[in-house]
Amino acid sequence: MQHYIGLNQRELDKHRINVPIIYDPTILINAHILISGMSGMGKSTQAGNFLSSAAHAGIELDIFDPHDELENVPGATACIFSQATGYGYNPLVLDTNPHTGGVNSQVDFFVRLIKNVTPQFGIKQESALRSLLADTYAAYNITQEDPRSWHKQSINETTRLALLEAGELDQLHQCYPTLEDLMALALEKVIGLTIGIDNKCVTALEQHSRLLKRHDIILNKKIRSVSDEEIRKLEGQIKNQKKACCEAYDTYIYARDTGREIDDIIKYDSVTVLTSVLQRIKLLGATGILSANEPPFRNSKVRVHQIKALSHDQQVLYVKLRLQNIFDCCKRKGQVPPGSIPRHIVYLDEAHKYFTPEPDDIINIIAKESRKFGLGLWCASQEPTSFPESFLTNVGTTILLGIHTSYWKRAASMFRISEDMLKGIKPKEIMAVKMLRDGCVDPPFMNVVVPNPNSEMGRRAAAVTTQIGEVISDATSI
Repeated sequence: MQHYIGLNQRELDKHRINVPIIYDPTILINAHILISGMSGMGKSTQAGNFLSSAAHAGIELDIFDPHDELENVPGATACIFSQATGYGYNPLVLDTNPHTGGVNSQVDFFVRLIKNVTPQFGIKQESALRSLLADTYAAYNITQEDPRSWHKQSINETTRLALLEAGELDQLHQCYPTLEDLMALALEKVIGLTIGIDNKCVTALEQHSRLLKRHDIILNKKIRSVSDEEIRKLEGQIKNQKKACCEAYDTYIYARDTGREIDDIIKYDSVTVLTSVLQRIKLLGATGILSANEPPFRNSKVRVHQIKALSHDQQVLYVKLRLQNIFDCCKRKGQVPPGSIPRHIVYLDEAHKYFTPEPDDIINIIAKESRKFGLGLWCASQEPTSFPESFLTNVGTTILLGIHTSYWKRAASMFRISEDMLKGIKPKEIMAVKMLRDGCVDPPFMNVVVPNPNSEMGRRAAAVTTQIGEVISDATSI
């Protein structure tokens, strides 16, 4: 991939020669890019140009778009994530790598995600969530100790519900559990701690409730397709299930002298703690982003995740969940040879809101480790000084399109750029660019003339055409 950015302003002004500035990730320390500029500075245009070049080069793209602006990237398939569409990804699918994956790894990751968007998530809530996750996996016979149990099938919510309603538990347990399983287990524990019954009692009670609801719907809505015989059969099932509830509770009462009834109290602390965990999971999963109903991207190599309808917390949760999956997929494909073009690019708009200073944050891990796996991270933001040092020191290309004067002093220190150069930036005409080549120690920023038909220098920059893969000379006389 070679992307033409513009012309070196200094060479154009001083020597009247064209020196094209080319983004070529094969000669840079990595493919990462930071594009920063205030609203109206051309950030979306520059990002769209970069993404178009990557798409034409056949690079796989995942674009996280909070403004619904980037669906026009060549070959893109866009998908809206909202409560209406209900699309999402199952957060309980495991990485099956015996060295990096398993139950404990996924539990740690899920807990970190929840804590990232829930500052008030305390130690008791974290402990309860860890126990819930471990018990949910155990219900599907998935344990950390047996890596063979990590290999399961994915499932969508419709299929899961159908298997559950049909009582096909053996077939259901061939698949990964979902967030619905996690919430169902949490509800069972809340009920159990509240009224003193165990999981079998809760399961029997829920089945009885489902049968009663169906009976009520049939009678109240007078569904004509249901015969009197079927109604009598359903009433018989309700009677039998009521008996099963009584038997389950009777068994539980006589088993209380074993001491097993206090296990949940130890693990889950209290109904209040468990309820707060359940409420938080329900809130974050309300739009379906944590459901098992995957979006219809199919085989598209350019995927635009339109997340405008999500809240801030839901956007952060969803993006980091996908980044973990993308990074794991790139690792499974193996390392790429030095000097290779990236195999996968992730683009984040308003990227600053996804970063934290934590070293085990998935974005910081990608910033430091992803080059060898062919993964590039492209970020756009209005707040250039909001990024942690771990990212700023690991980004191959930095582009400043015009930042607010309130950021100048700090930006000058963080990016090692003079205020005079910042003053020389003109919206949609001149920008500052810094590219870190392999073996080059901290090169200076350079001002670059942007292709623009509305200015003389911009027209000169626009007149310079390049072909993908063509080697461009360092200087060509005007």
